[in-house]
Amino acid sequence: MRNLIVSVLFVFLPLLSTLSYPDEIESVKFSHFYIYFNKVDRDQAQICGNVLSKAWDEFNVYFHLPPEPIYVFIIRSPEDFSKFTGGMSPFTFSGFAKPSRNQIIVKSPNLRKSGEDFAGTLRHELVHILLSRAGIEQRIPLWFNEGIAMYLANEYHWGTRLRMAYILLTNRLVDYKDLDRELVLSSSPDATGNAYVQSLYLTQLLVARLGEEKFWRLLDECRRKDFATALKDVAGMSIADFISEFKKSLWIVAIFGALATGSIFTPLAIMAIIAFFAIRHKNQQKLKQWEEEEREDEELGIRRIPWEHILSEPYEFEQDEEDRPW
Repeated sequence: MRNLIVSVLFVFLPLLSTLSYPDEIESVKFSHFYIYFNKVDRDQAQICGNVLSKAWDEFNVYFHLPPEPIYVFIIRSPEDFSKFTGGMSPFTFSGFAKPSRNQIIVKSPNLRKSGEDFAGTLRHELVHILLSRAGIEQRIPLWFNEGIAMYLANEYHWGTRLRMAYILLTNRLVDYKDLDRELVLSSSPDATGNAYVQSLYLTQLLVARLGEEKFWRLLDECRRKDFATALKDVAGMSIADFISEFKKSLWIVAIFGALATGSIFTPLAIMAIIAFFAIRHKNQQKLKQWEEEEREDEELGIRRIPWEHILSEPYEFEQDEEDRPW
């Protein structure tokens, strides 16, 4: 086993030599996990190996994958973290996975913020590698990929609704169509954090809607089909149906958030929420009515005069040949 570790260390020697402390690197093997760390982080390497080994056994019940090597790097400096992750900031990201290279990069305790969940980060990044190896990553939206990772890592968990309520009541909701873009481009730490929370909430919504058994069947279908097709086959709903359910659930989220504050202004907050949704619903109904009227006019052959023609001088608009009196 020692010879195997040495040979793997030799493979990563060029990469490890770029660290700011190349002479202090040690390695240890847990099952099929190879962990590289600074000698002062031996206890962290032990924790890392135990967490990942247990998480593999827990998750692989669903993925059924062979135990191929995974390489883990515990990084001590911001510069090294950014270098290993392709420019990611250690002040924004807790960890990073490179599924194509079977690599997980996490921060040493000296880089972590107070209360940062080291075990949760390891589980999260492992899920990304499992989704990639199973061929699922390429067929699902990025928000679902991140949502699954957070769901299985038990990140936020009980606090998701409260965080969603804060996002909703402060008007920071990221549109569904923009979620993946925000997760990739990271326009700001606040917006990206909101996108991650929404991704987890949407995933939890799917689990609640389908149940655990159907949820895992959905993931299994995504090995062979795109997300939209798998969702239709397993859940009997389209992406549009799912987004509609998400929007309906925001009622409960908003009221939950208002009640959770325990403030004397809670009644006013609930009234404001009701007013907000009532106005929104009224506007949506009005738009729907206009669309129906336009469809009826089209069916009856009624032509509406564009506003730009009405406001122009002199009033003219083009008529079809069959509409002309001559």
